[in-house]
Amino acid sequence: MTTVPADTRIEMIGHASLRALAGGKALLTDPWYRDPISCNTVFHFPPLRHEVEELAAETDVIYISHIHPDHFDPATLASFPRQIPVVIGKFGAKLFRNAIQALGFTVLEVPFQTPFQVPGTPFEIAILESDYGAAAAFDSSIVVRTPDYTLFNNNDCFLKPDKYAWVAKNYDVDFAFLGFSPASYFPVCFQMPEAEREELLHQASERKYRDFTDAAAALGPRLAVPFAMGIRFLHPDMLRMNRMFNRPEEAVARLSEGSGAVLGPGDRISADGGVQRISTRYASRTEEDAAVATLSDQKSEWIRALWQAEPRGGGELAPSFHDHVRELLKRRPALAGALRDHVIAFEIENDNNEYFYLDFGREAADILQTGKPRDFDMRFRYPAALLKQGLEGTTDWDELHFSCRVLIEQRRFCEPWMALLRSEFHAE
Repeated sequence: MTTVPADTRIEMIGHASLRALAGGKALLTDPWYRDPISCNTVFHFPPLRHEVEELAAETDVIYISHIHPDHFDPATLASFPRQIPVVIGKFGAKLFRNAIQALGFTVLEVPFQTPFQVPGTPFEIAILESDYGAAAAFDSSIVVRTPDYTLFNNNDCFLKPDKYAWVAKNYDVDFAFLGFSPASYFPVCFQMPEAEREELLHQASERKYRDFTDAAAALGPRLAVPFAMGIRFLHPDMLRMNRMFNRPEEAVARLSEGSGAVLGPGDRISADGGVQRISTRYASRTEEDAAVATLSDQKSEWIRALWQAEPRGGGELAPSFHDHVRELLKRRPALAGALRDHVIAFEIENDNNEYFYLDFGREAADILQTGKPRDFDMRFRYPAALLKQGLEGTTDWDELHFSCRVLIEQRRFCEPWMALLRSEFHAE
C-alpha cells in the first residue's frame, strides 16, 4: 500500500465501500464508483476522493454483499483486474454469482456463518445471510478478522438479534460499520396526504436509528461507524427526496454507550483506533442540504442531458409488459393464486400516454386490459423509457422504483405483485 500510511487499518472509500488493510493486502467492499445509477438519479454524496484505477491496482480481494447497483456495479468492476477474486455468500439462487462470473472474475462462494481464510491474504472472513425474507436481491453482512483487528460490516443488510449474538460470541469486534438510514421508495413515491407521508418518514427514520444503536450495543465494538448511505438525488426536481435519509452525526449522538465516529470519503482508522479525517463535515442538516443543492447546480445541465438522452419507449408497451408478467408467473406459479382478484393499473408517460391494467381475476389469456379500471389495488405511473429498461433487463424493478421517478397510488398494498416483480432475482 503506497497511498495510505502504514498504520492504517481501515479506509473509508464512500457509501458502502471501504477497504480493510492488513499485512500489505487490501480487502475492498462493494465497489461502486461510477455515477449515476438507478435510472440516472443516484449519486455519491459526499463526493468520492479516490481514483478508480488506483483502487483497482491496490486491491487483493473484493467482497460484494448483494446485487443492487450501489453495491454491485459492472461499470466500476470493468476497471479491476480479473485475477482479483470476488467473495460472496453462498446463496441458493445463482443469478448474482453468474452476473459476476460473466464479467470475467473468479467467484468464491462462502457458506454462511462459516469462517473462511481468503487464500494468499491475512483475512479470515465470515458472511451472514440477510434475515429480510422478502429481500429482492438477497443480501449479506461480513466479519473480517485479521491478526491485528476485527471488522464487522452490515452495509444495509437486515439481521435479527440472534445473528448479532452469533457474531459477538465468536468475534471480538473492534470496528463495526452499521446501517443507520432508511432507503426506500416508500413513502416518497406514493400519493398520500403530506402529513401522513411525514409521519411515515419519521417512523422509518427512528426505526433505522434504533437498528444502528441496537446493533452497536449487541456487538460492543471499540468504534461504531454509521455506514452505507452516502448517496443523494441530485436532479433539481428530486432534491426533496433526500429528506428520507438520516444523518450519521445523529446516529452517533444516539449511542448510549461506547464510541462512534462519522467517516467520510478518505477518512481512516489507524492502529490505535483513532480517526484520521480528511473529509468534509456538515454541522447541520441545513448545511448539508445546501451542499447537496450546490452540487446539484453544478451537475444539473449534465443530469438533464442524461434524462433527455434516454431512449423513448416507442410503441405500445402493454403487450411487452404482459408477456414479461406471464413469463414471471411461469417461474412462480404459486403467485398466480395469490394475485387472484387483484387489479394493478399502469399509466405510461410517452408521446401518447398509455393506460392499461392487469386484472388477475380474469382468465389467464384475458388478464391484460386497455384503458383505466373502475377500481384497482395499486397504480404505477412510469416514464416509458424506464419501463422499457425494466422489460429489457437493463434495470431491475427495485432499482427502477428506488429511482423515485415512479409515482404510485395505493388503495390496497399487493405484496404478491411486488414479489412477482422481484422473482427475477431468484432465477438460477
